[in-house]
Amino acid sequence: MDLQWNERQQALRAKYAQIGSQVDHSALHAGRQAFDQDTWDRLLEAGLWKIIVPAEYGGEGTDWWDFTAALEGLASSVRTPGILLSVIAQAGMVHALNLFGTEAQKRDYLGRILKGKLSATAIADPDTGTDVRSTSSVLTPGPNETFLLNGAKYNIAHAPVADFTLVVCKLDGHARDGISLILLDAGTKGLEVGEYDQKLGNLDLPTGPMKFNNIPLHYGDLLGVPGKGLRNLITFVSLGRLYYGLVSAWLVEPMLKAAMSYAQQRQTFEVPVLEFQYVQKKLTDMRISAEAAKWTAYGALQQLLAGAPEAGMTCSIAKLVGAEAITSGAIDLLKLYGTKGYHQGEVSTFLRDALAFCAVGGTEEMHRRNIISQMKRLEAKAAKQAAEPPQERILETA
Repeated sequence: MDLQWNERQQALRAKYAQIGSQVDHSALHAGRQAFDQDTWDRLLEAGLWKIIVPAEYGGEGTDWWDFTAALEGLASSVRTPGILLSVIAQAGMVHALNLFGTEAQKRDYLGRILKGKLSATAIADPDTGTDVRSTSSVLTPGPNETFLLNGAKYNIAHAPVADFTLVVCKLDGHARDGISLILLDAGTKGLEVGEYDQKLGNLDLPTGPMKFNNIPLHYGDLLGVPGKGLRNLITFVSLGRLYYGLVSAWLVEPMLKAAMSYAQQRQTFEVPVLEFQYVQKKLTDMRISAEAAKWTAYGALQQLLAGAPEAGMTCSIAKLVGAEAITSGAIDLLKLYGTKGYHQGEVSTFLRDALAFCAVGGTEEMHRRNIISQMKRLEAKAAKQAAEPPQERILETA
């Protein structure tokens, strides 16, 4: 594992940091509602999606580390999570199509992404949340490899503006298995897209619900094999989880820099507040949490790309560590700035936006359950291998 960016990646990081710095931050505190189409278009023009789309489908197909350098650069300067969450969601779709799409699906949907079209991924149900095994969105098989889709999803990033959506559902008649993945175009007969969600923060990330009313589908609309989609889903959402952790850390950076300057200038009893230990603790806690989140995310990406058995667990850890870094950091900033931070402005906006990381990409409870499940599975595998005769272990690893 290389622990520093190479020259090409440094250039990418600087390029996208420049794009992030061009975002009009004055709009952050004025109740912005619209998707940041201007920044999205600049990212498209700069070639962001070409980095991860294979050359045979119109991209450059370099690697995910190059993309990560670009994402990190953007996160280091953009000062708002909304556009970053959009980029992460789109990256997850590219990853899913690269891994599991048919030739026809790749040419169609990757081509749309290279034109700047937005995708969405519909996972959570209104009644069961992200417990996908309990989804009430049902895929009913019909004659001649046809299907009908019924159900509902909510809190879907890009739902009101998406060109196409990946829908998580399950085969009719299955209890907690049979998970299937469907690619659904906007405007499809039977697809009902609801109004924009009214949220506490991240108002530039449009989210909303969808309903599926007897939507007719065929085998070519499925991503992967029907009933076998759960493992595929976990594989590509894991990428998003580690990226949530990474961008959380980098979003903290400019806020921490500004807080250091403020603490040096702000005086109490003729002493800069930076000299007080409780202020130092807040600032050093932010630094420690951000560094932990960055390096956990790097390690998770390395494991995920290498197919390491513990990758899913580490991706969940990266998401949790990043969420803690940004949410606790935002609260500490509010305490540090006091009334000034509570007033409408950069600190209060950052707090509202940061709190989304409590839920985006899965709640803390969901990830802790995933981590303990992975711990148990890895322990059982290790115990099984230890009990095997040495010769069998050699053959298994050969």
